[in-house]
Amino acid sequence: MVTDHDEKKQLTDISLNITQQVSEHRRWYIFQGIVFVVAGLLAIILPAATAIGFGVVIGALLLVSGCIQAVASFGSKSHWWSLVSALLSLIVGVLMIFNPVAGTVAVATILAIFLVLEGITELFLAYQLRPVKNWGWLILSGLVSLVLAYIVFAGWPGTSLVVLGIIIGINLLLYGVALLAITKAANT
Repeated sequence: MVTDHDEKKQLTDISLNITQQVSEHRRWYIFQGIVFVVAGLLAIILPAATAIGFGVVIGALLLVSGCIQAVASFGSKSHWWSLVSALLSLIVGVLMIFNPVAGTVAVATILAIFLVLEGITELFLAYQLRPVKNWGWLILSGLVSLVLAYIVFAGWPGTSLVVLGIIIGINLLLYGVALLAITKAANT
């Protein structure tokens, strides 16, 4: 039977092992962190170009996965449906590669719809959790989701590219900062 003490010791051992690995590869983590910070800043400075590049990458991934699925579908018992799915991936992939703006606008629109649904869900959840301490954070999160969705829809289609590019940039920037912070903490 595993005791609470055993679990704490295992977590401490894992933490020490990770800290040692980060310390041993310190330069690599710093390099990665700097690359992600720079990429994030560039994505924020050039959000439309970032979003279009993102659309091209998604198109290429759909094209490759469609090819693989088409080849694999010939040996499948569900040959027909698998082939239709592969064909759909191929068509959408080609369209996104040759018209990345339209593909990226579609992705941004889906993101905006998600943000609306997520915002409404969070507001209802916040209402149910009123008695719980800090329930207001859910209201804030829900409202921010709705505002972001509004920003995408209000400037559609142009703003949707900018918002998607900025979201990608913020994600890259924060990941880079996190890597640098982890490296610093492991070496203190």
